[in-house]
Amino acid sequence: MLRRGAAGAAAIVAVGLGLVAGAPAKGGDTVTISGRAYAFNHMDTFLEGAKIKVRELPGVSATTDANGDYELKLPDDTTVTPYIDPPDGYNEIDLQTFHTRGEDIENANFQTPGDLEYGALAALLDVPIGADGRPEQCVIVTTASARNVRGVDYDTFHERTPHGVAGATAKSAPKLPKPIYFNENVIPDATQPSTSEDGGIIWTGVPAGSYRISTKAPGHRFAGFLATCKPGRVVNANPPWGAYELKKGEQPLRAGVAVGTARKIDATRSFVEIKLRIAESLTVRATLRQHGETIGHGLVPFPGPGRVGMAFRYAARARGSAATLKLGFKDAGRGRALASYRVQLPK
Repeated sequence: MLRRGAAGAAAIVAVGLGLVAGAPAKGGDTVTISGRAYAFNHMDTFLEGAKIKVRELPGVSATTDANGDYELKLPDDTTVTPYIDPPDGYNEIDLQTFHTRGEDIENANFQTPGDLEYGALAALLDVPIGADGRPEQCVIVTTASARNVRGVDYDTFHERTPHGVAGATAKSAPKLPKPIYFNENVIPDATQPSTSEDGGIIWTGVPAGSYRISTKAPGHRFAGFLATCKPGRVVNANPPWGAYELKKGEQPLRAGVAVGTARKIDATRSFVEIKLRIAESLTVRATLRQHGETIGHGLVPFPGPGRVGMAFRYAARARGSAATLKLGFKDAGRGRALASYRVQLPK
């Protein structure tokens, strides 16, 4: 399907995957993701021997050590959803979906429920469980967490528990029913109108899809995050990621916003054509500049995840030389990411 915007040099089209050809836009570098696996509600119980894996990269894994610590090398400019294959007696958990953007992802912790807590929470929340012991649909959990547990070591993180921000509410895009908030005893409580000092937030019965979660509280700002749901998954975007507090003027960490990338870029004599892979609903703005002048641009809102493409016309006078392409990605929670590429324009 072809979609056109403004006429002339700024014409913009959104196209199917097959249109765009050319070399990958980026590649070759790696980043590290690391953190600790511990038992839900038992922060001094570390999970040794757990396998940490990535949904999008089946060949990548790491094993936690005696302290529950792990470290994974991952390709840069890649969408990743880490999950834990835990020891017996514990249950599989997914983290939020990240996009690696040139910086290591630290303290990506797994708060992993034991069988007792897992069964009790499922019963309390009336979550239908399949024959495999997993939810029939998806569950999303996060914590509205205070700024003082981010950027610190695990012992400090532990000492500063409970680390929730009271009075926070959360919503999702696409829209889900209102979540349930945990009370100060770390129990989901349908009578809670907002978070307690525990900070816990949970949705159950979530259909498959990608959900951008946003959180707010009077006098506080929080980062958003992306939960990628499929039947059987429990996505726990736990501290210090997920719905983490931002200090005044602080921007969210880039790995957690606007999950998408340009995979291939090509220039014809009239158009710059871009192949994209996005993991959520994104608005993509493209600007082509040469010698300080904008020579082409376009804007396309993409309604959901997938492999998509866009193209825009550029000024004929720019042919035969290089230009700089800037791509801006904006998610449904207004998180933004920017990437820059060099493009050779044909004669």
